[in-house]
Amino acid sequence: MTSNRPIALKAAADALLNVGVVEDGENRGRWVETYQAAVGIPPGSPWCAAFVRYRLERAAAALGTTVPASFPDSGWTPDYANWAKANGFWIPVSTAESGTVVPRVGDLALFWFAAKQRIGHIGIVVESGKNWGVVTVEGNTGPDDPDGVNREGDGVYRKIRTWSELGKLGGFARINW
Repeated sequence: MTSNRPIALKAAADALLNVGVVEDGENRGRWVETYQAAVGIPPGSPWCAAFVRYRLERAAAALGTTVPASFPDSGWTPDYANWAKANGFWIPVSTAESGTVVPRVGDLALFWFAAKQRIGHIGIVVESGKNWGVVTVEGNTGPDDPDGVNREGDGVYRKIRTWSELGKLGGFARINW
């Protein structure tokens, strides 16, 4: 790849290849359990963050490198937002919406859930530059989101996400590698 962000771009491209993976049981199945194992969480656990970490790890390995040691190795979505904020890689959704800083392909979309008072879902940006939002690939979501972002779905889906769907305190983790 000719980018200075090869891991991010490869992870986004490879995430698209996983669209269509579905659970076999609740939070289970061959691929789901492969994602979960990437962060050491047991089968049956929520796995959106595990999917993201797995894709980044596999992209790095394919390129003969690793993700930075400081990057979360976790199935807990707030860890990714906390990492981005602590390292200066956080883009609040309001900043993205204003066009001041545009999320890029390979960045991570982090969804704020007011009811949980925390980041509760994560995906990989696969299309950007839209004035209304981004296109992502997310694990542990569903094909439809009738009542907002589905964070307890059955598979890996390509999602069209408006700025408001990220939640008031949602945003993006810039991935520069």
